[in-house]
Amino acid sequence: MRMRTATALGFVIATYGLAADAQPPHRFMGGPVTLEDQGSFFVGGVTKVTEYASTPVTPPGQPPPGPTPQQITIGQMYVQFEIPAHRSGPGWPVIMVHGSTHTGAALESTPDGREGWYPYFVRRGIPTYVVDQSGRGRSGFDQSVLHEAQARLAAGDSAGAAELLPAMQRITNNGAWTAWFGHLIPAGSNVTNGRLILHGASDDPELGTAPQPHVAPQFPMEAVAEYYKQLVPNAEATLPGSTCMTCTPQALTPANTWTPQNLATLVEMLGGAIVATHSQSGIMGHHMLRILKERGHLSLVKGLITVEGGCSLPQSGLTAADFDTNPYLALKGDYTATSAQCQETVDAINARRADKLGTAHAEYVKLDEIGMLGVTHMMMLDKNNLEIADLMIDWVGRHVDKAPRRR
Repeated sequence: MRMRTATALGFVIATYGLAADAQPPHRFMGGPVTLEDQGSFFVGGVTKVTEYASTPVTPPGQPPPGPTPQQITIGQMYVQFEIPAHRSGPGWPVIMVHGSTHTGAALESTPDGREGWYPYFVRRGIPTYVVDQSGRGRSGFDQSVLHEAQARLAAGDSAGAAELLPAMQRITNNGAWTAWFGHLIPAGSNVTNGRLILHGASDDPELGTAPQPHVAPQFPMEAVAEYYKQLVPNAEATLPGSTCMTCTPQALTPANTWTPQNLATLVEMLGGAIVATHSQSGIMGHHMLRILKERGHLSLVKGLITVEGGCSLPQSGLTAADFDTNPYLALKGDYTATSAQCQETVDAINARRADKLGTAHAEYVKLDEIGMLGVTHMMMLDKNNLEIADLMIDWVGRHVDKAPRRR
């Protein structure tokens, strides 16, 4: 019996080997790239001493051990990078920041196996750094607050436990669909009794309501189930928030506390960078700019790109004058309404240009108004994602000053 099993296993391995030889593995990259360097590291973080770093394992029949103080690190930010051997464009590195419920994986490759913005920028000759927001993905989160809440609950302090438990938001599968890809019909239904349809479908309730044709999404819908695997909880809610005296409101969420601080430090480490944010991280890029201003390093931001994210100057404690030397690009796709916030910020910056104040370019590009229809909120994964990447790269080439030549 053992011989037969081994023989069968050998046949399976041999057959798989032949199949692998006959079908070369799918290639994600659009072409070869030569790297000067690549790697990963962490930025920021603080130590925390807690009696709830982990849940102790108690042997059967023995009383649980007493609490023991332990030290952990929280608030750090994971960074991965690739530096091409041959550079092009202004020469500054680009830092890419993902949005809510995502990690840096959204920038690496697409759900249907194509090149993402991260490797494409590198292949275009741009040193590129991709982060996992603090409290998300490989940056880790603070599990001790969950264990402490559990301990309080076990001790009968339900109110104290509820006070500690963070509200971790996440985008659901059907929530992503209705926010970016289509609709749930009929009105008032839910995922258990309704039907999901795409934008541009014959029974789309929004057909004919927009100035431009309402078309099907550019997103690779055949791989949407693969995309859903990227969605994770916003575990940065386990971290503490902070206060910003120049911001409105002054109380900052954990998301707007840790990642902006760490982005500012990363920009300083790199000696200057262009920062591209998406969705939730849009306002984080603005907070990062404020922090660098407070540190006297505002000039290190060589350009700020906000892809369908928040653009509020009052919320981030900034003014239009802070962009006198910092080029600014806000970008929107098809199905998202024009952001009054982003338009107001760009208009305020350009009003200073009209008064002969400042020199940096500011622009709000609405892709649907320039003929790029079907672009979704997750445009870095859309079928025309590299066309949009080219648009950003070309914008940087026109409006960002060149970095000093490397020696």
